[in-house]
Amino acid sequence: MKARTIGMFMLLAVITLTSCNDENYSLDPEIVRTGSLESPADNEVVTIDTANDDRIIFSWSAAKSADGGAVSYKILFDEHGGDFQDPIYAAVSDNGGASTTYTASAARLNVMAAQAGIQQLETGSLDWTIEVTSSYFVNPFDTVSTVKLTRPEGLAIFPEYMYMYGSATEAPDLENAIAFKEISSELPNQDIQPGVFESITRLTPGDFFIASSDNPSAEEINYYYINEEGKIRGGSDPSSFALKEGVYRVRMNLSQATISFTEISDVKLYIMANEVVKANLNYVGNHTFEATDGYFEFLTPGAPEAPSWLGWEEERYRFKFLLEGQASYIGSFHNDNMDGSLVQGVEAYNGRPNGDQPDYYYNTYFLGPDAGYWQGAWKFPDQLNGVDFTVRIVFDPKADHYYHEFEMN
Repeated sequence: MKARTIGMFMLLAVITLTSCNDENYSLDPEIVRTGSLESPADNEVVTIDTANDDRIIFSWSAAKSADGGAVSYKILFDEHGGDFQDPIYAAVSDNGGASTTYTASAARLNVMAAQAGIQQLETGSLDWTIEVTSSYFVNPFDTVSTVKLTRPEGLAIFPEYMYMYGSATEAPDLENAIAFKEISSELPNQDIQPGVFESITRLTPGDFFIASSDNPSAEEINYYYINEEGKIRGGSDPSSFALKEGVYRVRMNLSQATISFTEISDVKLYIMANEVVKANLNYVGNHTFEATDGYFEFLTPGAPEAPSWLGWEEERYRFKFLLEGQASYIGSFHNDNMDGSLVQGVEAYNGRPNGDQPDYYYNTYFLGPDAGYWQGAWKFPDQLNGVDFTVRIVFDPKADHYYHEFEMN
């Protein structure tokens, strides 16, 4: 009984102390101190290196709220002398706004410099400051710093599409020009920087022109040509294509003002289990490879083409081809087991595509020459088992994604 009484007194004391603490403590998120801008130093000159993607870290000292609670940061960039009411660019700091740093990529700096009116190979000024948030309080720092940016050659602000036309291409005039879309890294092994535009198309020896629109009457249309050093430059002069006739993966790197032509050939659909080819695809124009004589019977244990280890019905396939003479692969977003996706935001689909597959199931990806034996597989649908079919790979720059498709003959 005595022990119970003591315990009750102790519990009452804890409750009383807690109540007192609750009465004396109140949240006060008001910002009582902003920080100072530290790096880069005021008027420091930064040379933007898009070729190596040298990254620049902007840093500042911490701000403080009255109650010591967490604050978050946003960095603001504006043209020199601007008031930051409509900044050129704004972003939360590293670590989702919690860090007192912001890491800017070379491509991002190049875009901001161009938006501030700094021309290629010139140096100009950009102002930056920090905005700190604590609950519903938002305060700008008291100071503004200037960073001087030296731009590299190449474009920084890109159109939605680029275009190519002329006697060397599939398009004789601007109205029917070949489109190029900006591409980005999707698979873990890719490292594609901003400003890379791609098109898969047939080229023959001859002249071509490059433009930022396929509308001759567009208010803003820019023309480009390739100079003697292989660099993209502004101007309407024709450029010459002197390689052999063929289908090429053409990439314009507008950030670095370069262009590359890589031949694509010998495209085949093959079964992954036994590596037997079931369709040879030829280029038929308009970014499309096609075979009309495909045929495949699903592999079963003991069948003539089945490998000795096979103990189930097998129907997985992908494409192989030559890229500048080197074997490479086109496949899906799936990992080796088809139970996970290699593309962020895309979920795996392990079943046969018999009608309930997601819309993106037939999307195609360049896997590279080192793709795993089972990486990037698709499965044939049941209705194509033992049926003549047509298969196409469509590298349409204006589609949502490159894709492939089947038709029963």
